[in-house]
Amino acid sequence: MNNCSNIKIQEAILKTLSYFDIFEYSLTSEELRRLLWFPDNVNDEDFFVNLQILLDENKIACKYSFYFLKDKKDYVKSRQLKVKLVEQKMSIAKRAIDKLRKVPFLRAVFVCNTVALGVPNNNSDIDVFIVTRKNYIWLVRFFSTIILKFFRLRTSRSNHKDRVCLSFYATDNNLNLERLKIKNKTDIYLVYWLLQLIPIYDPENLYISILNANRWLDEYVNVKKHSFFLVDYLRVKNFKNDLKIKNKLENFFAEKDYLINFLKKIQIPKIRKNYGLYADRADTRVVISDDFLKFHENDRRKEYCEKWLKNCESLM
Repeated sequence: MNNCSNIKIQEAILKTLSYFDIFEYSLTSEELRRLLWFPDNVNDEDFFVNLQILLDENKIACKYSFYFLKDKKDYVKSRQLKVKLVEQKMSIAKRAIDKLRKVPFLRAVFVCNTVALGVPNNNSDIDVFIVTRKNYIWLVRFFSTIILKFFRLRTSRSNHKDRVCLSFYATDNNLNLERLKIKNKTDIYLVYWLLQLIPIYDPENLYISILNANRWLDEYVNVKKHSFFLVDYLRVKNFKNDLKIKNKLENFFAEKDYLINFLKKIQIPKIRKNYGLYADRADTRVVISDDFLKFHENDRRKEYCEKWLKNCESLM
């Protein structure tokens, strides 16, 4: 490989580590390889040669097989300490999602944000991304909210710790999230948000459909290199009898537009009461539509982008 290409690979490694540095998170070589901020294919030999060059030049460091920017060894310790916390929150997520899978027209549920990244704190809630059948987003949200409230698993104003936040819904015919990118900046957070979704309930492998729908990712990362393996004990599965009940419920609610409109009508006032100030803004922190429901009023994507660019400037 020529010197120019080597420089580009080294810059890509630094850019990737610079992003995860924002969250005080170190990466294994496999993670760094898979999440590399580089759209072209890089073979293993070229990747590891350039990784070693950066180590030799003291631009990055490695401890216990974790890679990070120089002088950030505490990040390795903090990642190791968070393993048990992530496992605890994933166990809660599985319990909640096991109840949500029975909701009619709910197709998949993914853990996202801090828990998916592996950087929650003790008081963190558990964000999930829900994919619904087209035309039924309001029905799915209605029943999902009721179920998690009943089992005291949903976040409330007074209690977020270890509760599930139903913060993002999309219909299965609107899996391309490009329109939700922040304006006039590289939305690096959304790129890695998509790559790091954890498919707890995904019986039809919609995760692949999501990656295929978001071809704009190819501008930044090599999606073909991306794969996800979830240990079986965390995966929520369907059971035959439950599927029969779910199918009957879907047949009952199918094409009942008056009911969907009613459920939408009773939910919107509450949503607007909680998020209306942000829903009317030009940005995409809060989105209320029949295709997307997104409630991230504390959207820090611009902040993360600026921090990442600042990190990159100091290294390049």
